[in-house]
This record gives sequence, C-alpha cells and structure tokens, in this order.
Amino acid sequence: MISSIFSEECAYALMAEVGATPKPGLVDRHDSGAHTDMNYDTFAASTTAIVPYLTRMFEAGQAWESKDFNALFESIRPIGIEAEKAMFAATDGVNTHKGMIFSMGTIAAAAGLFYRRHEKFDAEKILMLAGYLCYDAMRKDFQKIDRKNPRTNGELLYLRYSTKGIRGEAQKGFPSVRTVSLPKLRSAFSSGQTENEAYLNTLLTLMANVDDTNVLSRTNTVIQGYVKSEAAQLLKIGGASTSQGMEALKKLNQKFIYMNVSPGGCADLLAVTILLYRLEQRNPQ
Repeated sequence: MISSIFSEECAYALMAEVGATPKPGLVDRHDSGAHTDMNYDTFAASTTAIVPYLTRMFEAGQAWESKDFNALFESIRPIGIEAEKAMFAATDGVNTHKGMIFSMGTIAAAAGLFYRRHEKFDAEKILMLAGYLCYDAMRKDFQKIDRKNPRTNGELLYLRYSTKGIRGEAQKGFPSVRTVSLPKLRSAFSSGQTENEAYLNTLLTLMANVDDTNVLSRTNTVIQGYVKSEAAQLLKIGGASTSQGMEALKKLNQKFIYMNVSPGGCADLLAVTILLYRLEQRNPQ
C-alpha cells in the first residue's frame, strides 16, 4: 500500500536529517547544537508522534477528487493542528517540528494527489503542485497580519525584513528544494558519497544559499550573511567529504553554539529533500 511506503520514508527522512552528524548549531547524534531544550531522543519521540498525521495528509491528497486544490489544503490544516498537539504531547511542550509539519504536510498532500494521477513520484512536479495547493491560503495569511501586533516570529520577521520565510517558500513551490538541495543530493549520491556526507553537504549548500528565518529570529541579517559565507567556505574545502571539512564543521558547530545560531529552516528543507529523493527511488524501474 502506497501510504505505508510514504509513512516509512517520511519517518526515515525526519530521522536521517537529525541523525546527520556533525551539524553546525543543530541537534544531531553528538550534541544539541544551539538548543538547550531538545536532543536526538526528543526528535525521535516527535517523529513517532507526527508521522501518522503526515501520512493522513498524504492519504487526503490521494483520495482527493475535486479540482479545487485550495480546498485540499484547507482540508489538511486541521490535521496539521492535531499533529502539533501530538508533537507537544510527545516532547513535553518542546517545538521540534512545527515548521516541518507545515512543509512536509503540504508536500505530503501534493505527493498523494500526484500519485493518484500518475502512479509515480516526481519531486519537482510535486513541489510545484504543493505551491498551487497553498498559494491562496498563504496570500490570505499575509494579508491578515496585524502590523501593530504580530502574533508569531514569522510575522515579526515579515514586517521587519519583508521575508516570507517557509510560507513564501511553499507559495512558490519550494524553489530552494527544486533548484538547490535536490540537485545537490542527487549529484552527491551519483558521485558515491555516503548518506552522512551527502546529507551534510546538501545542508551546507542550503545554508550557503537560503535566508533562514530561524537564524534571523535568533540573530540578525549580519549573522545571516556570516552563516552563508561560512557554509560556502566549508563547501570549497570539500565539505563533509574531506577530513579538513569535517574538522571545520565541528569547529563551526562550537561557534554557532556560542553565537546561539541554529539553521533550523535549512534542516527542515533537508528533510523534505531526503523524503522526495527517496520517494522517487520507490518508483517502478
């Protein structure tokens, strides 16, 4: 049954992201990065809690018969709220995956809908479809922001920097995944890199190219630029594929911990990338 395959790959992708080690400023197998309220086990508990809800979003897309994509997105939003409650219950109130529930949930519904029509997975087309699903809802969300009283970090950053964060990324069909991380992950595996190397190098590529609102919310635009330049420099010396790069990664982690920097938005995009890559590998040959 295709929904069980999706569920399996979804759980794998979430744990593969957190398991990639060493990651700068992020939770991994060795430490908690710049986070004091969560660790690897917190993510494991959260993953177990939210995967059934992400699978329900995939199944909602797979069962969708109407051509009204906006209505499909609105139909999965309540499932997302349930997923958040399950996450908080599993983690004693720690926000491990709130952004991920939105990103992966939207993509899950799009993947289910695409599979219903084509009986295969195509990462780029699924991402574009995800953009169509949520476009109107995201436009309305931005219009409803109270400029005098922003309710979330995302709204505050939008008003301060005009950055739309993950909602803007989703609205455009996840261009950072389509044009940055998917090509990088594919080339990493085709060049014979191990899973850990491939995931770390893909993360670094995202960090070098994406404005991460998790970084912005903790710091400022100057530090955001620093994160990009450090990731680009790391890639120039081979990233996770060289001993020099791995040593530099460990040192960068210590710097990010000291600076309270966590590129969590890029980590979410990495997990989505891993999921889509592996779903394509499940296509009939």
